[in-house]
Amino acid sequence: MSPFLHCYLATHRRRWGLSQPELASLLDQASPSAVSRWEALQRAPNLSTALQLELIFGVTPQDLFPALYREAEDVVMRQAKALYETLEGKTDAKSREKLVLLSLIIERAKGDTDYV
Repeated sequence: MSPFLHCYLATHRRRWGLSQPELASLLDQASPSAVSRWEALQRAPNLSTALQLELIFGVTPQDLFPALYREAEDVVMRQAKALYETLEGKTDAKSREKLVLLSLIIERAKGDTDYV
């Protein structure tokens, strides 16, 4: 299975011997069924929950949910490229400042031909 279509939450939960109900009890306002949906990538955890999971397992949300990270990255890179193309050629200070930021965003995607 591709790492971009996988979730490592269950891997880390099982590694520490936690059941879904036990993990849910460590999280604010989470149910065992919510944990199950996150593990199956049927739903994405909210930001607060993702940060709580990082505190529990010591693993970043990017590493726990690479598929979700990849989706977010795809959106940001496409939008950054579109905005860059819109601002390209403008010479005012604000546009130049935005172009610097957009260049840095796009630079992070180098090597991925979907973006550059």
